[in-house]
Amino acid sequence: MTTQPEVVIDRITLIVSDLDRAEDDYVMTFGCGVEQRGGIDPALTGVLCISRARGRRSLLRLGRERIELPEFTDMAGRPYPPNSTSTDLWFQHMAIIVNDMTHAHQQVMANRRFRPISRNGPVPLPADSGGVTAFKFRDQDGHPLELLAFPEGRVPAAWRNANGRGCFLGVDHTAIAVSDSVSSTGFFTSVFGLSVGTRTENRGPEQDDLDDVDDVHVSVTRLAPDLPAPRLELLHYHVGPRRPIPPDTASNDIVATHSAVRVASLGATAEALARRGTPLADRDLMILRGGIRAALVSGPDGHRFLVEERAAAATSATLAAAQAPEQDW
Repeated sequence: MTTQPEVVIDRITLIVSDLDRAEDDYVMTFGCGVEQRGGIDPALTGVLCISRARGRRSLLRLGRERIELPEFTDMAGRPYPPNSTSTDLWFQHMAIIVNDMTHAHQQVMANRRFRPISRNGPVPLPADSGGVTAFKFRDQDGHPLELLAFPEGRVPAAWRNANGRGCFLGVDHTAIAVSDSVSSTGFFTSVFGLSVGTRTENRGPEQDDLDDVDDVHVSVTRLAPDLPAPRLELLHYHVGPRRPIPPDTASNDIVATHSAVRVASLGATAEALARRGTPLADRDLMILRGGIRAALVSGPDGHRFLVEERAAAATSATLAAAQAPEQDW
């Protein structure tokens, strides 16, 4: 019997302004499958301090990974901040692995609602920056996304056997901008128990073109390389505005991208936070559909994580009940 990891990223959540249009973009462009449709969990809107809000959501699957698209239908938040760059601390992107960058780039750019970030199309990065070919762009709401293609002969086994649609194989990681790599690494290793993977210093003309930032220098820390995708990366940009996440950012604002993290013990997470001097407050706790205990946790720079307790020993029947399809809207 295979032991399940203590902590995994269950899904990446992107707040959208028009769910029908966003779902269509992700399904038609990337080949995502619609796994579930329904309303936003009332318990979740309560803990997010927008208890009067109602909304609907679509849970998508790309390969083995999941993407959640919630729309707050009667209490829409603010649009994505204008003139944003990857140096701003609210930056969080989702990286999609592709097996044919030329075809993938053409397919993305054929959707007029997607806008490029990278200056001159896909960028082959030097070996000391990973050696991949990358392309960054934004969806209709301004969420930053990235395409990644591994060099021939260097494709990791997990992606050689991926079961995505067409040239889009799945979600490799989500990356967040941080103000301090050491502080953020300490948080994620102590609170979630994530191991530390490789670190690289990315700079030079290729990185400038990729990020559309002049004289860019970014320290990249990869976390939990031993866990299944999607994983987490920390991006410490040493140049640019590096604007902080506004303290009044609401969870229905488009910029409020977050990860849903599944843990074996919410109590252990709470104890780890308390040891760091940032204990969970009662208002952070909730019971989601299916009786799932959960909490909203913020990282050192304000990035949010919805932590859900789903023990590795849970039976398949329990998990199936918790994830049962909701009534269609």
